Amino acid sequence: MANRTALLLLSAAVLIIGCDGDDASGGGVQSSAAPSSRALIEAPEDDEVSHEAGSPQRKGAATGAGERVDIPAGKLVAGSTPGDKGRDPVFEPPLLEVDLGPFAIDRLPYPNDPKASPLGGVTRKRAAELCAQRDGRLCSELEWERACKGPQQQPYAGGMRWDDSCAGAPETCASEFGVLAMGAAMREWTASDVLPIKKLQPRAAAIRGARTDAAGVDHRCGHRAAVGPDTEAGDLGFRCCFGKVNDAAIPSPEWQAAFRKVDLPPSRLEQLFTDSARLSPLAKDIKYFREQAAIETIKRRGAARGTDAGAPPSSIRMTTAPTLWNPVPGEEIVLVTGRSEKDSFIVAFHRLPNDRYRVGAALIMKDELGPVVLIYNPYVRRKLHWATCWECYGATGNITYRLENRVVITQK
Repeated sequence: MANRTALLLLSAAVLIIGCDGDDASGGGVQSSAAPSSRALIEAPEDDEVSHEAGSPQRKGAATGAGERVDIPAGKLVAGSTPGDKGRDPVFEPPLLEVDLGPFAIDRLPYPNDPKASPLGGVTRKRAAELCAQRDGRLCSELEWERACKGPQQQPYAGGMRWDDSCAGAPETCASEFGVLAMGAAMREWTASDVLPIKKLQPRAAAIRGARTDAAGVDHRCGHRAAVGPDTEAGDLGFRCCFGKVNDAAIPSPEWQAAFRKVDLPPSRLEQLFTDSARLSPLAKDIKYFREQAAIETIKRRGAARGTDAGAPPSSIRMTTAPTLWNPVPGEEIVLVTGRSEKDSFIVAFHRLPNDRYRVGAALIMKDELGPVVLIYNPYVRRKLHWATCWECYGATGNITYRLENRVVITQK
């Protein structure tokens, strides 16, 4: 239901929230038209539509025991796109580009024999010993991910979407490189560690893949999890790699301030809106609200309506400036409020590398001149508020970062 709510606010476009008509923009900064840089991608719901039309799952088969696949040197775009369904920003880096050297990898999980069942129930140390007996080693997690994504950086092994048939017959599903059963029906040890994050994640062993009954999004090549290296589980196996070790590692994200101002000129916001089918109607005459005038306006409206909330507590902050929100380590969300001609808006963008963005959620207030103010407590990470009138019913709401790592904007 949370995902549906986020999409409703984005695509329904128009929630009418009436205020008193005061204009607190104060003739604020106005943008001029600029050519689009195509720096914005749509929400993940729209990506799913295009993925459904993608090529079918690649198939393959091993013809004998001990087959290996040579993986050439090349670039891996590790992790996932911020906003992807199933993405955990604590574990999955945001499109980390890594150059890897050549290596070879077993076509199937150990014992790498199409006539034998994969071996599970061993610790990471034991898995490494079994690989060494074959003059091999455990794969690093980035080697595993490159073998899974293939040269086209596909999100699933051999396809753009999860194919349920791979869970039942993993040995028939191949990555673009021809490696079988990756992420299909078994978790796999890697030689890599998940580096610690203060007060959140201890150092642990990095594992890849997913068991048969995992959610579809957990079968993504970029999906990553952490377990103790002495874990023994029947669905936790491994495969061996050969050749010089690629020792590149995934850094763990750090805690950042929950909220801080960020530079996003109205002209740049106009470019981003132009790139969005849903937001393009707003890509003209964009103004940000003047902060102090906007804050005084929403307080005055609340007093005029006789709300009993009283003055805002000293613990909160109010702003109309573009704000960088870090609800959890590894997640950066840019929040903007403003006005386009007669409509006001709140938009949440996932920030991507190289000054690119992805739509997370949006609330458009038709025929509302604003102002719209963001209200937050610096020590509360996962939730903040918006208002056009201080504590007025129907003129306030929440912006929440849900447990499934999705942004939702709601109206009270």
